[in-house]
Amino acid sequence: MKSVDSCGWLDRFSVKTVALARLSAILLLAAGCGSSAPRTEFSLGGFVLQLTPESAALVVAGADGRVLLDAPAGGLRFRKAEASYEFSFGAFRITETTASDWQPVARFGPAALEDGQLDFDLLDALDRSMGTARVTSPAEGQLRLRFASADPGHNRASLSAACAADEHFQGFGGQSFDVDHRGQRVPLWVEEDGITKQPTDDYDPNAWFLIGRRHSTHTPMPLFVSSRGYGLLLDTPLRSIFSMGSEDPERIRIEAWEGRLDLRLFDGPDPASVLARLSAQLGRPPLPPAFAFAPWLDAMYGSANLRRVAAALRASGVASSVIWTEDWRGGERSGDDYVLDEDWECDRALYPDLEAVASDLHALGFKFLTYNNTFLDSETGTYAEAASLGHCIRDESGEPYLFTSAKFTPTSLVDLSSPEAVTWMKAKYRQGLELGADGYMADFAEWLPTDARLASGEDAVSRHNLYPVDFQRANRELLDEMYETDGVERLFFVRSAYLGSQPLVSVVWAGDQQTDFSPGDGLPSVIPIGIGLGMSGFPFYGHDIGGYMSALTEPTSRECWYRWVTLGALSPVMRTHHGRSAFANWSWESDPASTAHLSRWAGFHLRLFPYLYGLAEQARESGLPMMRPLSLVHPDFEPGWSATDVFMLGDRLYVAPVIEPGATSRRVLLPPGRYYPLLGGEPIEGGGIEVLEAPLENIPVLVAAGSVLVLLPEGTDSLVAAQDGALQTLADVGDDRTIWLWPGGESEQREQGGSLVYRWQADPAIWIDPHDATWNDTPVQVGEHGELALEGNGVFEATGMRLEVEGGRPTRRLELSFRWLDPSPPF
Repeated sequence: MKSVDSCGWLDRFSVKTVALARLSAILLLAAGCGSSAPRTEFSLGGFVLQLTPESAALVVAGADGRVLLDAPAGGLRFRKAEASYEFSFGAFRITETTASDWQPVARFGPAALEDGQLDFDLLDALDRSMGTARVTSPAEGQLRLRFASADPGHNRASLSAACAADEHFQGFGGQSFDVDHRGQRVPLWVEEDGITKQPTDDYDPNAWFLIGRRHSTHTPMPLFVSSRGYGLLLDTPLRSIFSMGSEDPERIRIEAWEGRLDLRLFDGPDPASVLARLSAQLGRPPLPPAFAFAPWLDAMYGSANLRRVAAALRASGVASSVIWTEDWRGGERSGDDYVLDEDWECDRALYPDLEAVASDLHALGFKFLTYNNTFLDSETGTYAEAASLGHCIRDESGEPYLFTSAKFTPTSLVDLSSPEAVTWMKAKYRQGLELGADGYMADFAEWLPTDARLASGEDAVSRHNLYPVDFQRANRELLDEMYETDGVERLFFVRSAYLGSQPLVSVVWAGDQQTDFSPGDGLPSVIPIGIGLGMSGFPFYGHDIGGYMSALTEPTSRECWYRWVTLGALSPVMRTHHGRSAFANWSWESDPASTAHLSRWAGFHLRLFPYLYGLAEQARESGLPMMRPLSLVHPDFEPGWSATDVFMLGDRLYVAPVIEPGATSRRVLLPPGRYYPLLGGEPIEGGGIEVLEAPLENIPVLVAAGSVLVLLPEGTDSLVAAQDGALQTLADVGDDRTIWLWPGGESEQREQGGSLVYRWQADPAIWIDPHDATWNDTPVQVGEHGELALEGNGVFEATGMRLEVEGGRPTRRLELSFRWLDPSPPF
């Protein structure tokens, strides 16, 4: 979308500016960053590489001459080190116990470019071979650089590169404190987030297994996108450490815990183009079923209560399309907590008629999701079966490896390196789906101990980060196999991931946040996590509304729940959670006002479906996430590269959640341009700090001038077909739409693969003459508050504005609302 008050990333460059940039790059390459040593230049896939053989320096420039990577002399190094891995409750304390000195590559051998492949040797100061380098360009805008040590004892490789003083770095997966990682040391290893988190990477000496650290995460990703218009991916299954100016403010350093570096460099020049190339390499996830983008509501405690909750939601007018149930395998109350059973069979005491429950929910327009993980609790029949079949991970004696689980019971894991174990697990999961479930939470997968023995014979250290990938591949295979058999749309959602997860998962959620406003692990943390995941190839994201864990804090309060509901409504996926302290946490049933609050915002989220699903289609096509940092929409707005408390939902909704207790307003720093409050009000000029009012029931959302926002009609109950004729579902609505419009620019919205298109343009600050409007050249009259009902498709025109509607039935109903003419909230 482009507004008349702003311009795009590329538009800001004049011809003169581009010419100067190219000249500067050429001079830098020629000068060797101040070195007089001779340099060798190669062109490869549109990139220009300058090697300085005598000092082992390397510079890579993009197609437009911008320097993307400047690795100085001595920047490439190898060494040998040993590390210990302590494991407890899914957390790992990793300590390097011994380490040799780094051995720098001193010189490059003669380089040869043949058939698109550049090869040269890595030499020490005495010209002895240390290893090899190979550079290729496997795709447009991508450069692959591989450096490998010849010493089998080397198990660390490191590359340093220059960074600009004002450079910012986004990515690294689900990071809960930061969006911009400039100045941070970012260690990457799949593990539990922790219960509460501290803004340091130092291990708590007494509770390292409990308290999370700044960068402990379920979803580490060894990649970043730079504000200088390039991206970098380190392809490694092992631990890695990215020092983003933390050791030297003028340098970044990438360290792989193996004797090689496999790097992929992606040129932009804008961040959206970087993401397109990066996500194409990672693999993009399949488009989730439509119901993923309608509200999901949790329900537990047995058949009768699931039916009661479903009926109460429909009676209260809470728009929703999913009920998900964690305790289908059983659970029990412990004080205010509710603890799940770990047997993998349906608990027939709680759910004697689970099949009928699923059928009843389907009739009411709900999909039905359940719960699975890979834990094998030794006190269950499932463990006995797995152990007898040899499907558990094993200890050094060959017995099933047992650790203490979150339930404090001896527990093992499914050995996902064994094809037979995977087949067995999928068959067990299939049984639950055949009872009527439409998918499940695929929980955990971070706990693989590094000293386990695997059926494949592989080192568990090298498979640890890939265990969630193996888990997700099995889930994806199962759902795809069942779809081929019965055609039922299903999904699974996960909290853990690593490289390779991107093309497999349906939805990622943030994990087990604290039920409070604490930074790093409470409500505020789900914003940077979502942004980081989006910049790392996971566009379909949600979080536990209300949080999950109340240990070391208070149960979810009314205020926290209200704020979380509004944030959930403006997230790609809106899903409630009862939380661990299910009997103490605030919920939609705590009082009538809370029911009304959920109904209001769940209804809006469901109505956003045309916009959300259009964004999902865009993510599948281009890699653009649905939840975006400001920098992705406004790359020239430097504060947008670091903001952790605001985000863009798509390209036109600026979302500013309230993340502090007691606040009734909040300050925001807006990019240049004009914005309109979503809930009504006077326009706001960007480029400075604004204070937005935020009563408890509302969330500040601004809409970029010139926007079109296409919604489902008011009163839509579900995206899932229902047998109850009183419900209005997506099938009933068809292609009828409500269209909200704001002046001051132009924009376009597409849905259903581009078969429905809406193009809008309007001058700023205009007022419609009720007698000067036409629909397909026929005069129409706009209402006093900017409302207009139309039929079919075609062109609406009035002085200073034009709306084109393409596709759909000739009898489709369109409800237009010119939002700047109506001061009242639209919902």
